[in-house]
Parts: sequence; structure tokens; C-alpha cells
Amino acid sequence: MAIANALAFLLYLSCSVILIRNFVSHSQEKQSSLSIGIVTLLALIFHGAAIFFTMRLAGGWDLSLFTTLTIATWLMALIAFIIGMKKPLTHPGIIVYPLVSFSLILKTALPTEQSVALADPALEWHILLSLAAYSLFTLAALQAIVLAVQEQKLRQRHLAGLLQKLPPLQSMETILFQLISVGFILLTIGLFTGIVFIDDIFAQHLAHKTLLSLVSWCVFATLLWGRKQYGWRGKTAIKWTLIGFSFLVLAYFGSKLVLEFFLK
Repeated sequence: MAIANALAFLLYLSCSVILIRNFVSHSQEKQSSLSIGIVTLLALIFHGAAIFFTMRLAGGWDLSLFTTLTIATWLMALIAFIIGMKKPLTHPGIIVYPLVSFSLILKTALPTEQSVALADPALEWHILLSLAAYSLFTLAALQAIVLAVQEQKLRQRHLAGLLQKLPPLQSMETILFQLISVGFILLTIGLFTGIVFIDDIFAQHLAHKTLLSLVSWCVFATLLWGRKQYGWRGKTAIKWTLIGFSFLVLAYFGSKLVLEFFLK
């Protein structure tokens, strides 16, 4: 498990270096894209192997904080890999892969004392859908931050250096809402399956998580409605995206942090 984790960490860092070099030099050679694809695929395999061995040691689904985080970051890396293959000019791995590497360090350096194995196999779908939604919304939040910087510099007419190499604002906004739309669908299904499969949310200390997730769902629903009805974009879209994502972070990881490290 430790070896797989270390290899995944090194491979993600290698991908990050290649992507940063290509972005700075504005190079999109086929050989370089192929190298990124192969190295990322290997990183995903080793990352997945580390998760598998962790689950095996836990005797089921390990729901501890940092194990959950590594599953979410694996999904983020997979989504970034797919997007990068289709749109190499806007490859999100340049930001995502360093974050994934950092999550692997946290998993190794700060292991939780006790892990909670999942008892009901039916909840697997709820967990996977919820983590997939979180991964997409994390990518959307990162996209929103980059978009905010790009828009601010464009308004100030200081769009220079590396920012000039980014795609146009319209393309960046299109990608943002694509991520939000798919994430919203997965979050909706995840919340529904949670309501169906979880018997007593109060007994399992999930009331606050459910409430915050519902608030986040309402925020993103309002954003998508405003986009369709009034054409919301720019600062409005960025603000609503970051607000919705903040509630989602509190729901998924904020609650786990408090329960596992402060309330035990």
C-alpha cells in the first residue's frame, strides 16, 4: 500500500511538471500528450491500488477522513485525465494533479486512528455518487477561481504573461457550467439514494451533513436556473459556484474533521 501510494505521488508530480512546462512554452506536441496520458494512467492505477489495499485492511469501505479524501481526489484525477485528453489546451491536471499529490501525503502522514467500515453494501452507490459530485464541484470551484482572475485582469486590461495563454472567457464559462451541470445531476441522485438507504440520519450523526448538502444543492439549483432564465455569468456565476462549493466542503469533509479529530 505504501509503495503504491509513493509511486502514485511521484507519477502525479511528473505529470504536473510536464503540464506546467507545456503550458509555459505553449507546446502541444503529440509525443508530449501521449507521455502525459501514459504517466497519468499509471498514476491512476497505483492510486487505485492504494485505495483497494486500504479498503481490504478495513474489511470493507473505509469511511475515515483521509481515505475518503483520497477516493475523491482519485475521481478528480480521472475526470481531469478525461477532460485533458479531449481538451489538452485546458488540461485541468496542471492544478488538479498537485492537489492530488498533496492528498496522498496527508493520507500517509496523518492516518486516522480508527476507520469505519461500511456495513450496508447498498450505501456504496450513495458514497460513490456523492464523491463523484464533490469531485466535479471541486473542479468547478477551481475553474471559477481561474475564471475570476482572468476576468479581473481582462477588465483591468492587464491580461499578460501566462493568463494570455488561457482560452477565451466564453470557453472557460462553458466548461464551468458543464462541470456544474453534471455534478448537480450526480449530487441529486446521491442525495436521493442517501434518503432511501440511510435509516436514521440522527443516530448516525448525518443530520448536519444532509442539511449542508441540501443547502449546497439549492445554491447550485438556483445558479443553473439563473443561468437558463437570466443568462447569469461572470462574477455572479463565480460567486454562486464558490458559495455552493463551500457548503459542500463543510458537508463532506468539515463534518468528518469535527467528528474524527475533535469529538472522536
